Amino acid sequence: MNNDVLQKSMDTLWDGWLNSFKLVQEFQDEVEKKAIQAVESQKEWLKSTVSTLNSIEEESKKASKEWQDKVKVSLNEMNKNKQLDQVTNWLDSLQDINEKVQSFTWKPNHAILDLLENSQEQWEATAKKAIEHQKQERSEAFKKIEELAGELKETHKRLLAVGKE
Repeated sequence: MNNDVLQKSMDTLWDGWLNSFKLVQEFQDEVEKKAIQAVESQKEWLKSTVSTLNSIEEESKKASKEWQDKVKVSLNEMNKNKQLDQVTNWLDSLQDINEKVQSFTWKPNHAILDLLENSQEQWEATAKKAIEHQKQERSEAFKKIEELAGELKETHKRLLAVGKE
């Protein structure tokens, strides 16, 4: 009867040891989940930023075009002679210059955002790959720990059986 109690105590000890490894593994899984959520959140923020800057750029171009059209209409109403063609040509030139300035202004922003998006994608791929690798390593290690715990239980049972004799 003493050996049965001792055997159950040893089984409980090894089961507790194994459960502690399971808890650590669950904690690591939760940390990985949170890391992926953070990467996804960062990705959404970046997409939102790109979208906002693109909207601002489009609104800026639209406002510039509206301004040019209003000036042309006003000049058409005020002056119906040959000088109007010169003013219109001047406004077209001014619009071309404005578009080039806007292009130069927005180009660095787009380059930075493209760089950020590419970096984000690379970071996400690297993080996911590393997490997957860690999961595989932990899974293999846990299988070996389970096997070891089983072997230790069996060894203790055999030792207790020998002690009965």
